[in-house]
Amino acid sequence: MNTLNDLDFLETLFTPLVSDTMDSLGIEDRVLPSSIQSIFFDPSLKVAGYAYPCRVKPTDEYVEIHTLLEMVDAIPKDSIVLVASDADIDAALWGGLMSTRAKIRGARGAIVTGGVRDIEQISMLGFPVFAQYHSVKDIRRRGFMAEHGVTLTIGETEIAQGDIIFGDANGVVCIPKNRMAEIRVALEKRLEGESETQKGLLSGSSAGELFGEFGTF
Repeated sequence: MNTLNDLDFLETLFTPLVSDTMDSLGIEDRVLPSSIQSIFFDPSLKVAGYAYPCRVKPTDEYVEIHTLLEMVDAIPKDSIVLVASDADIDAALWGGLMSTRAKIRGARGAIVTGGVRDIEQISMLGFPVFAQYHSVKDIRRRGFMAEHGVTLTIGETEIAQGDIIFGDANGVVCIPKNRMAEIRVALEKRLEGESETQKGLLSGSSAGELFGEFGTF
């Protein structure tokens, strides 16, 4: 039996395996839009954490960042900060100082449905960030942090605080917190099949024969 905690266990896997496993259990619409990718391409990147969802609203008025500052000072340990805007504001929802504070608070990463800036600073921190694009623009007069620690919907995926987020070089999946135990059992079984199939392929066995024996490909 694998004794790793759920987050560390996920970080030994890859998102397609998790997505396929949830599909097999009838847990659908748990993959975030494919436009959300790591801001630094690293094929070995794996990061898992508990969702800390934050909502940004668009505006053309100047709104000071007091709520944003409250948010970064409240980031929970082992979280992945998830910043989603009601609509694209063509500006950065995340940056270098936010990454610094999040890392010190014990966060594992951040995901935003929009822009990110301060790329060099974030790179120096080694803090995993996923976003849709780079942007030099400030959030003020374009959007404001409206609330944090709330339930959000991104694409077709509803995400509540405490759900488990797992991202790698393929993309990002969200695991409902109340289904993790069930999903983990299925993942461990599927992982065994994938491992045996990989060994068989490397030894020259037929893909069809291996699929018939292990049910995965």
